[in-house]
Amino acid sequence: MRPVARRWLIVAALFTVTYGISTPLAAYGVFLPVFAEAFAWSRGAISTALSVNLLVGGLAGFAIGAMADRHGPRVMLFSTLALAAVAFALVSTVDTLWELYLFVGVLGGVGMSSFYLLSTTTVTRWFGARRGLALALVLVGFNLGYITAGPLAAWLIEQLGWRIAYATLGIGCGLITMLAALTVRLPRADEVEGPADARRAASSSEPSVTLAAALADPRQWTLNVAWLLLGGLALMVSVHIVPFAHDQGISLAGASLALTAYGIGAVSGRIGSGVVSDRLGTFATVRAGYLLQLVALLLLLRLSSHAALLGSLVLLGMGFAAADTMLAKAVPEVFGMRALGAILGVLNLGWRLGAALGPAAAGFLYDLTGSYAVPFGAAPAVVLASWGLFALGSSRRRA
Repeated sequence: MRPVARRWLIVAALFTVTYGISTPLAAYGVFLPVFAEAFAWSRGAISTALSVNLLVGGLAGFAIGAMADRHGPRVMLFSTLALAAVAFALVSTVDTLWELYLFVGVLGGVGMSSFYLLSTTTVTRWFGARRGLALALVLVGFNLGYITAGPLAAWLIEQLGWRIAYATLGIGCGLITMLAALTVRLPRADEVEGPADARRAASSSEPSVTLAAALADPRQWTLNVAWLLLGGLALMVSVHIVPFAHDQGISLAGASLALTAYGIGAVSGRIGSGVVSDRLGTFATVRAGYLLQLVALLLLLRLSSHAALLGSLVLLGMGFAAADTMLAKAVPEVFGMRALGAILGVLNLGWRLGAALGPAAAGFLYDLTGSYAVPFGAAPAVVLASWGLFALGSSRRRA
C-alpha cells in the first residue's frame, strides 16, 4: 500500500478508536441523574467515579506513553480498549457506590488511559506538514461521541432500561474499537512524509529532547498547569450540563441535546483549528480557541432562553476543541519527537487531574449550595488563567 494511503488509513482507524471509546464516557452525564434517582446517591458522589477514572487513567498513561515510545502503540492500545469494554459493560451490574468506583473509576480509568495519548503520538509520527489536519480528524471522534452519545444513551435507557443500555454501550463500542486498534502501527522509514514536507514541518520544531530534559524545563510544567485547568473546565461543563438543563424542567432527552450542541461546536472547532493551524501556526490558533471559550462562558452566565444555552455551548465546544487540538500539536513543536509519548504522558496526567477534580468539585458544590452558580461563575477566570500559562509555556516560540 502506498505510504500516503496508509497514513490516512491510520487516521481513519484512530478516529474509530476515539469515537468509539469516548461514547460511554460522553454518555455518563446522561446516566448521572438516573443513578441519583435509582440509588439516592448524591451527584457529587456519582461524579467522583468519573474523577477516579480520569486520575487513574492519567497515572497509567504515563507508563503507557513511555512503553509506546519503545514498542509501538498496537498492543497497548488493544489491551486497554479491551479492559475499557469490560469495565463499562460491568456498570450494568452495579448496586453499590463502591462498584461504580471500581468499574467506571479504576478499571475504566486504566482502560481509557491510552486512546488520546497513543492516538496523538501515533498521528504526530506519521505526519509532518499536515499534522494539524490529521490530529483534528482523529480527535474529532471524541467530539462526535458527544453529539451522538447523549441521544443514543437516552434512547437506550428508554427502550431497554439503564442496565442493558450501559452493557450495550460497553460491549458494542469495545468490539469496534478493538478491531480498529489491530490496524494501528508506527511508520516505517519509507513511509514517513517526503523531504519537502519534512523540511516544512521541521522549520517550526525545536530539537528533540529527552524526558529528563523536558521535566527540567519550566515550560513543561507551565503547559501542564494550563492543560490541567482546561481539562477541569471541559469535563465540568460536559458532565454537569445535562443535569443543569434537566434541573430547569427539560426532559432527559431534551437536556441531552446540550451535549449535542457542545459536540457540534467541538467538531467545527476541531477541524477548523487543524486546517487553520497548518497555515497560520499553532500558537496563533490556540489564542483564537481561548478567546472563543471566554466569550461563550460569559454568555452562558447571562442566559435568557434554552436556545441561548444551546448557542453558547456550540461556541464553547468550538473553543475547547481548538485549544485542546493545538495544545497537543504544540508539544512536539516545543519539545520534539524523541520522547514524545512520555512527555505527552506527563502532560496528559495534568489534563486528567484537572478533569478529575472539575466534575467532582462542581457536583459537591451543587450538593452544598443547590446551584451551579459557583463553578460556572468561576469558569471565565479559569480560561484566562489557562491562556496566560500557555503563553508563558510557549514564550520562547513564535506562531
